[in-house]
Amino acid sequence: MQMPPILRSTQRLLRRIGDVVPPSWRGVILAAASGVCLWLYGFGRLDLVLYVVGISGIALLVVASVMVGGVALWLRRRVPAAPDGSRLETPATGARRIEAQTPARTGFAVPALAWLPLVKVRWEWLSGVDVEVRARSVEKVLREEIVARRRGYAAQIRRRLTVEDVFGLTRVAWVLVEPSALTVLPNVGALKQMPVIQSMTRVEGLPYPGGAPEGDRMEIRRYTPGDSVRNILWKTYARTRQLNVRLPETTIERTRKTIAYLLAGPDDEAAAAAARVALENGALGEEWTFGADGTDGATQELDAALRAIARSASSGAAASGSGLGAFLRAVGNQGEVHCIVFASSRSGPWTEDVLEAVRAYPGALSFVLGTDGVRRGAPRPLWHRLLFAAEPPRGVLLEELSALLRRLGGAGCTSLVVDRVSGRAFNQAQQQALGARG
Repeated sequence: MQMPPILRSTQRLLRRIGDVVPPSWRGVILAAASGVCLWLYGFGRLDLVLYVVGISGIALLVVASVMVGGVALWLRRRVPAAPDGSRLETPATGARRIEAQTPARTGFAVPALAWLPLVKVRWEWLSGVDVEVRARSVEKVLREEIVARRRGYAAQIRRRLTVEDVFGLTRVAWVLVEPSALTVLPNVGALKQMPVIQSMTRVEGLPYPGGAPEGDRMEIRRYTPGDSVRNILWKTYARTRQLNVRLPETTIERTRKTIAYLLAGPDDEAAAAAARVALENGALGEEWTFGADGTDGATQELDAALRAIARSASSGAAASGSGLGAFLRAVGNQGEVHCIVFASSRSGPWTEDVLEAVRAYPGALSFVLGTDGVRRGAPRPLWHRLLFAAEPPRGVLLEELSALLRRLGGAGCTSLVVDRVSGRAFNQAQQQALGARG
């Protein structure tokens, strides 16, 4: 359920006011309680204990507001420059590329404020990329280290810096924008190479266009000095008294272009990792075109394809598979092409839309299903549930994977299952054996 526009505008306005006004909600409660103690009991009933408590609370709030406000003004002039006066380690302009689930230093740094123990600095990202921000103290400087939880793309990095006291009574925050694009690629895990994609797109030698592909594969011409006598057609010579030789026919490879598409959906990080490995290792061949959910159009450049993989994380499950039909209609009519679709091993909203696009596509189409392990849906014993806490499920259920493979096979598509955890790939025969064991 979406929030009404007027409530969203009110929420943004209150947050902006709260970022500028130092007292937090704790500080407001402390100020109210101190005012009651000071006014009603200190002055009204001459209670010296509550008088001291009220004065101390108000004094603590005033001192904290002055320190936090002063430090915030000082930091706004000093950040994003490093504390020693130099610029950041990474230039403020230019693209960055990191890998998900891998710690990476961005070069952003702020003073550690070791000389002011009652004030601390923290920051968070507002760029739409799911990252965990870590502040590493190095030589009295807090250097930023991030760990992206999944792939993503941000045209610019937006950080919200917050200066607050250790009691949480006052805080001042502001947004710092860094004009630097960030591309978070999926973690490949054990998928270091993808040789199986080449076998799915391999072409066969065909006769030279001078003859029909399904006709005689012989090339006959007159004998010339230097030809081997083993190639002479002696039966023809006995009948016509003319020396002819039979030579191996010149063959070429039929031009087959590979097009690939990445479907966004539930648990699609393994599929995105498989697409990344296929692109970076050249497993799609020399001529390829790539597209992904959340990106308009197609590309034949590696950098643009990797950005499309990162952008697909923000397309959402609702848009999953909606762009495959348009992609096939746009690039699927460029001669004889083979389409490879990278998708999650979990069924989702994308299944029906994709199957409809597959039925309308006349060319060859294969699926690469990415997974982070395959598990069985056997119930846990009672003693195990009582003694051990339930771990979060990882991987796809074998029954769900088998049902998806049957649906894709019924649509006339070949499928390949790749496991990011082990790096193994399961072809059709291995999938049947796996289903039989399950």
